[in-house]
Amino acid sequence: MTKRELLQAIQKGRAEFEAALARLSPAQMIAPGAMGEWSVKDILGHIGMWESRLVTILYAIERGATPPQAIHTQAEVDQVNAESYAEQRDRPLDRVLADFHGVHKQLLKRLEAVKESDLNDPKRFKWMEGEPLAKLVAGDTFEHYAEHRPAIGR
Repeated sequence: MTKRELLQAIQKGRAEFEAALARLSPAQMIAPGAMGEWSVKDILGHIGMWESRLVTILYAIERGATPPQAIHTQAEVDQVNAESYAEQRDRPLDRVLADFHGVHKQLLKRLEAVKESDLNDPKRFKWMEGEPLAKLVAGDTFEHYAEHRPAIGR
């Protein structure tokens, strides 16, 4: 996938996700039960947290540093998700929405700085354990939106 195609997939997935969000009232966004006990607000905080982690990774790459662990076991992912939910569940909707949108702008800015060859070479980053960086980006952006979109599109 070229960098342009990756950015287009992110933009398309995000637009679809935000179109579903636009149909919801603030009361619907904070009501539990969108996904288990999570509200739509909690889902937004969750997506924002993963995008924030991706921004940190991309910033480290930009500086030539090794980023914090980028690949996790399912147990580690579950733990990070639980910790993030516990930290964010009482945050006001307006703050969660501001962070959700703000971190996405930072993500797009950081992606612009990444070389296309760095996105697609599975051997470029040892810490990616043989996977291309584009796979991580896809998983934390448009694939993640698609995963959670049904929970907000009811």
